[in-house]
Amino acid sequence: MLLEFCTIEALNLRPGTKELEAFNVERVRGYLQRNLGCKKKEVIHALGLDPRTVAKAIRIIRANARRQAVQS
Repeated sequence: MLLEFCTIEALNLRPGTKELEAFNVERVRGYLQRNLGCKKKEVIHALGLDPRTVAKAIRIIRANARRQAVQS
C-alpha cells in the first residue's frame, strides 16, 4: 500500500504515536521532494497538517540529512 493513497484511518494511526509521526514525516519529505523551493506554509495547506507537525517533521528531516552528511 502506497503512503500517498493511504488515510490515517486505514493505517489505524492514533494521535501521539511514533507511527503517526513517521507517517507525517514521510508525507512532508515526499511533498518537499516533489515541490522544491516551496515554503512551510504551502506544505501546511497542501497536506492539511498542523504548523507544529510540519515544523517538527522538517526538523527531523534536517537532522537525518545532517547525520548522513557527517557519516559520509
